[in-house]
Formats: sequence, structure tokens, C-alpha cells
Amino acid sequence: MSASLKNMLAFFLALAVLGVSFSVQFKARQSPERELYQQRQENLIVMVKNLTEKRQRLGLEMSDLSSQLYDRRNALEDETLTIRSLEQQLARLEIANGARPVTGQGLEIQFQATSAVSYADLIILVNELYSAGAEAIAVGNYRLNGNSYIFYSDTPDGRVITVNNNPVALPLQVLAIGDASNLEKGLTLPGGFMDMMMYNRIFPTLRQKESLDLPAVQSPPLYYYLSAYQPPS
Repeated sequence: MSASLKNMLAFFLALAVLGVSFSVQFKARQSPERELYQQRQENLIVMVKNLTEKRQRLGLEMSDLSSQLYDRRNALEDETLTIRSLEQQLARLEIANGARPVTGQGLEIQFQATSAVSYADLIILVNELYSAGAEAIAVGNYRLNGNSYIFYSDTPDGRVITVNNNPVALPLQVLAIGDASNLEKGLTLPGGFMDMMMYNRIFPTLRQKESLDLPAVQSPPLYYYLSAYQPPS
């Protein structure tokens, strides 16, 4: 056999192998489609039904997860708002009970060291300030609240005024936070507190202040009969 014939046979053999290879690849690519085309109609209906049900289940699961996420976010926001509201209420209660230092504009009332002011005069002054709109009052640097009391105590040096059983000495300063103008007007009404002081030859000075700092109550109130309510089981 000549060399040229051998070369031709090798060439045709290579072409045959290449054709078979292309045919196998084409059949492999077309086999899924042919399998679907070759399926019976009943089988195709069952396959479509199964896929539809699976998609519906996945959709319901996604909707349920989205709803849970929404509820969790809302619950977290509600909890945050509740905590913030409770903190604000607690702050207001602490201010009202004197448990927190406060600051604000108000009126300063100063009694000189030679003043013959009595504890009864201070009680009248505190009541007049509250009537005029005072939001917080301190007498002699002692903050007042609903359980505070002003009285006197006899000592070897004489009678001294006490606030919550703490002695205060002259010169004495009373601070009241509120509308400074209204507070001063409440004390200077004709026949009011200032007129009474002048009649008794006591001359306190009044000064409106843009900013006053009042301390917190130094000791919490003591309750002898009060206790937390326990509902019956």
C-alpha cells in the first residue's frame, strides 16, 4: 500500500471519529428536551402540578418568614418606645419627688442675718410660691417635696429653724424654680407676703434669676405603714 493511500485512509478515519463525537454531543444536549417531548401528557401534567405546589409552598414559607421578621421589628420598636416612655415618666416622678437635681429660671429670696424670720413665715412663703406656680423649691439648700416639713428646734444657742429636721442658719436663702415674673408678682400682691414681712420689719430681697440649680432631696422619705401591694393568689 502506497504512502498516499495510507494518508487518505487516516484522514477519512479521523473524519469519521470526529463526526461520531459531534453526533454524541448533539444527542446529549438534546436528550432532556427529547425526554420531555417523549413524555406522556399525563406525566407532564403531574410534573407541572408538583412544581406548582412546590412553588406555592415556597411562596407561603417566604411570606411567613417575612411576617415573622415584620413582627420582630415591630416588637423591638414597641419595646424601645415603651422603655423610653417609662424612662420619661420616671424622670418626671423623680423631679416631682425631689429625687433628681433640677435647674431652670426662677426667683431667689434672701433673708439677711438680722432678720427675725420664723419657721411660720417660711411655711407661708413656700405656700405662696407654690400658689404662684413654683415647680421646685429649696430652703437653705434643702430641697422640698411632698413629705418635707419646716419647724424649729431649741438649742443652747437659741431657737433655730429646721427643714426636714436639718437646722438652717441666717442669712437664709430660698430658691424657687418657675416663671420668675409670676413668682415675684405672687409675693408682692397688696396685702401679700412682702407686705406682711414689712409690717413685721423683715425686709427680704427678691431677685429674678435666669438659672437656678436646686439639689436633690438628701434622704428619701421613710414610710412606716406603706408596703408594696401583693395581689392574692
